[in-house]
Amino acid sequence: MRSLRIPLISFLLLILCGGAVYAALQSSAPGPAPLASYAPPGALLAIESPDFASVLAAWTHSSERKRWLAGDNYAGFSRSRLFDRLSQAQDEFATTAGLPPDSNFLQQIAGRQSLLAWYDIGNLEFLYITRLPPGDAAKTPLLQLRDRFEQRKAGDATFFVRTQQEPARTVAFAVQGDYLLLATREDLLAGALELLQHPAAATSRTLLNDTWYATTIAAASKTPGDLRMTLNLAKIVRSPYFRSYWIQQNVSETKQYIAALSDLYRSPDALREERVLIPADPDTQPQTSDLSSVLDLVPPGLGVYRAQSAPTTADILTQFEDKLLSRRPTEHSDTHIAPQADLSTPESGTSTNLEQRIDEPTLPAQPREQALTALRTLFSSATPTSLLSFSTVDPAPSTFTPIHTAVALTAAAPWSPTTLQQALTAALLPRLSSPGTSLQWTQRDEGGSSSYSLEGPQSLTFALIGNTCVLASDYPTLHQLLSAQRTATHSPRIASTIAGFSHRAERPPFLHLTATLDHSASPSAGTTPAFFSRNLASLSQTFVDLDSESFTQAPAKDGATRQTVLYQWKR
Repeated sequence: MRSLRIPLISFLLLILCGGAVYAALQSSAPGPAPLASYAPPGALLAIESPDFASVLAAWTHSSERKRWLAGDNYAGFSRSRLFDRLSQAQDEFATTAGLPPDSNFLQQIAGRQSLLAWYDIGNLEFLYITRLPPGDAAKTPLLQLRDRFEQRKAGDATFFVRTQQEPARTVAFAVQGDYLLLATREDLLAGALELLQHPAAATSRTLLNDTWYATTIAAASKTPGDLRMTLNLAKIVRSPYFRSYWIQQNVSETKQYIAALSDLYRSPDALREERVLIPADPDTQPQTSDLSSVLDLVPPGLGVYRAQSAPTTADILTQFEDKLLSRRPTEHSDTHIAPQADLSTPESGTSTNLEQRIDEPTLPAQPREQALTALRTLFSSATPTSLLSFSTVDPAPSTFTPIHTAVALTAAAPWSPTTLQQALTAALLPRLSSPGTSLQWTQRDEGGSSSYSLEGPQSLTFALIGNTCVLASDYPTLHQLLSAQRTATHSPRIASTIAGFSHRAERPPFLHLTATLDHSASPSAGTTPAFFSRNLASLSQTFVDLDSESFTQAPAKDGATRQTVLYQWKR
């Protein structure tokens, strides 16, 4: 049986993403000085914890860890190129250090106040500083192997370093009082020891005083979470490794910020993540408004939703196309493959048209763009203030599991049902395959409000509530949203974006839907599990106790963008 193996680097990052979910909230006093004051400048990111040992212990003994290691998500990860590269780096570290950097080793060197600073992603260059209980630093397994290392001096402190060639890997470590230091670069360890011995010299040459780090810390909460991650985004987004392995592939959005910080706080039934993002241009901060008018439509404990303030016309059309008008799989575009070049010469004008400049070719209008002209004009003139998109999978298992969708839009003035019907009809008619087919709208009165539904091959319905227009893929979904609005508390919710996801409600129908789409069967040994029905499904099973997730974003008065992510748990 193949033994389970987690590279040290991926294990540390996994603790960042998942381990803090299960750590007990600690109230221990911080050390005499931030460990960042002992780290040399130039780091890309730093992960800090006031009690890393307890965070690690909580994750190590959690049922989530056991489920993840036994699941298809881990099996898929273990076959990836990233896993192979991290495994190779782990082997090289073990050869140089003389012992494997596995989870057992990590537990042995995990202290309370701890810092992991990354200086190079590709070469895995890092500095780790941790404060151990008195006397424990001298008992670390690395210190027992010091005879295999070369002895060096940094001021009055002694440290040990060893470098193995082909490829070159360096392991350096030292014990300074109750501190254990470990690095993969000799200069990083020597610099940290110098700062530990002469903290007064830390006024201009430490991570603590790096501009990006100091600015982000100043904007963050004065009470750090169980884990705190600080990122130098201005440098990270330029790394080819970040562009290759960052799964979100949203580099253009990330480039809007020069630095970021995330604090994770644990309570018995929730995990709260407080983020601070420092924008490159403070004048480009997102607008805020009261999103309660559209959020009140979301049925409690159901679906996936996202509400945003001051949406652009392009934002609205994208959601209308995705949720209501097209409702079909989008064409996949592989960004790693260059498009085919069109080498033809376009014809510009005719010999009889003397009013058009022939050196300015006329771009042909796209048919879909023409169909959306009426909607685009309507949205541009309506001055929308908030936009909501909503999706949920039908909970009743069947051969065809429908996905119900809805979009709500609030404007500065009431909507005209006739104008909206005409614009929607113009957008939908080109989608119909039967020539001459017409779309007929019917009105339905219910509870003092009116709704309008399409009859025929296209299902679509909408209702108007004051200045809010609510559109849905079918009438039962519209009825759900309207019922939720009637019973909502209607309390103000000021933000630029608020989103949410009900894992508990959506998990069963999602598993049924993906199993149908993947035609899932037990894969043979050595094959990669089906991505949706097995890989993602096993990740859902790992966090089966996660009830829901919510996200809130709003700009702050100090110019930073603040985000709060709340993970709600039910054990």
